[in-house]
Amino acid sequence: MENVSEINQRVKNKPTDKILTASTLLKHFSIISYLVDIKKLRAVIPKEFDLYTIIIDGKQYGLVSAVTFIDKDFHFKKILPFCKLQFPQTNYRAYIIDKETREQCVWFFGTGLGSPLVFIPKKLWKMPWFLSKYKVNFEYSDKYILYKVEISAFNSSANIDIVEDEKTNFVIKDFSSLEEAQLILTHPVTGYFSRSDNSIGRYKIWHPKMEIQTGRCKNAYFEKFERLGLLKGEQMRQPYSVLLTKEIEFIIDLPPNKIELPLNKNISNGKNESLR
Repeated sequence: MENVSEINQRVKNKPTDKILTASTLLKHFSIISYLVDIKKLRAVIPKEFDLYTIIIDGKQYGLVSAVTFIDKDFHFKKILPFCKLQFPQTNYRAYIIDKETREQCVWFFGTGLGSPLVFIPKKLWKMPWFLSKYKVNFEYSDKYILYKVEISAFNSSANIDIVEDEKTNFVIKDFSSLEEAQLILTHPVTGYFSRSDNSIGRYKIWHPKMEIQTGRCKNAYFEKFERLGLLKGEQMRQPYSVLLTKEIEFIIDLPPNKIELPLNKNISNGKNESLR
């Protein structure tokens, strides 16, 4: 019941519109998640955060995911709301816990954007975003019979080849309930990231409860995770879960905040190597 209440609260807490509040409809939304060695993940997450972990056969694992979608109509709700942009995007993230509030959050290793406008968050808010080139091919007929994405980016190339399951099979055996799995994997609303000035940034998003379908992986590779030392190529072809939804509304509460937590030097060096 606690997880149900938390999901409902996150859906209820729709942010009020500010000058830079952004809205977008995300299309072809996928979350490809992986189990990772806890020591390897701990090495690339600032010590100011705990790791969300699950236990399988007595062994503890962390979780990371690559989240890919098409921003269909990204716009600022109060500034030129008629100016709407479309571009593909991929977020590379880990599941973490805020030590102070105990909120389940995500840590962003970086974001690839298929638009030259990537320079705005990169320069203005010092976010770890980078330009990526996309080739996409989606076929949807009641379900995804084809979902292919090829990404070219410096140190962060990737490819995705997944299909939707005939019948949704949301893996929950490693969680206390279906609601906990949904809360952790599909509904984090606070994200942290390392800024280019070696401090930590934070921003929040909102979306309704996600109508999730599951899929299977024919092939997948994310150079980002390999360069971070978290996963090898063979492991990435066997994700922990593949989740999809055809479209979902997102609201992004901008600008991000700079918080007073100094970034661990080793984490900073790793960030600079992997996110250039």
